Amino acid sequence: MAKEILAAMIEFDDVGEFGGVDPKGYDAFDQALARSHAMMQDYSNDKYIKMMVAPEYYFSGHSFNKGTTTVTSLSRDDKHSLYTKLQASSRKYPNILIVPGSIAYSKARGLSKRKYYNVCPILFGGNILLKKYKVGNDKYQSKGDFKTKDKGNTFTHKSLKFGIDICLDHGHKVLKSSLKGETVDVHVLIADGAAPSPRSLATTTNGVVVYCNMKSQNKDKGVNGILSVKKNDYGNLNTHNRQLVSETSQSLTGGYRIALYKGQVKS
Repeated sequence: MAKEILAAMIEFDDVGEFGGVDPKGYDAFDQALARSHAMMQDYSNDKYIKMMVAPEYYFSGHSFNKGTTTVTSLSRDDKHSLYTKLQASSRKYPNILIVPGSIAYSKARGLSKRKYYNVCPILFGGNILLKKYKVGNDKYQSKGDFKTKDKGNTFTHKSLKFGIDICLDHGHKVLKSSLKGETVDVHVLIADGAAPSPRSLATTTNGVVVYCNMKSQNKDKGVNGILSVKKNDYGNLNTHNRQLVSETSQSLTGGYRIALYKGQVKS
């Protein structure tokens, strides 16, 4: 039986103009979520699984200049403040599965060395379903003490199994390896540069990849969207429909837009 997915995504016209979002600037995300909700109003809540997705490092200090990305970490208190704000937003829009990009943060206790983390909380109905921590360090955030926490890589939503990779982890097959030969219906990939890789796909043959990249307009990185997964002529899994056109899009202040994509999972 096929299930329809709608995903509203934050996309940037020029990522170099994006400075990241912290708790004080959270209204920008809440407004993007409100616009996403409005764009999906004409679609039945019963027929569609509705999502709102932001790219990796959305919540951080972020700069992209002359091809180089730099990420400034927020504080641990900032992270908890964002969790509270995201839960409030999720309660306002209880029918939307929220994948709000990632929160880059750091913490230190007393004289201990500062530790750096990158986490993506996933929410529905006001609840946090999963706190997905990035495993690999891309050196944007820290060249030193980057840490991770094992909170899992998958969750179930509306009878579908979802799994998530964060950027560099996808190339390292973090989600795929954790499944130990099993698969997911929906493989979510949020990134700041990475693109879906056939050898790292963790879906079933008729599954999809929900892909949201900070550098969505870089021609060599492909485009965002809901990508179907099928076998190629050699019998290997690959993503199709790479040149996706959104159902609709709306520009917002700050050099970015909300683009709405539609896809189908066949179970």
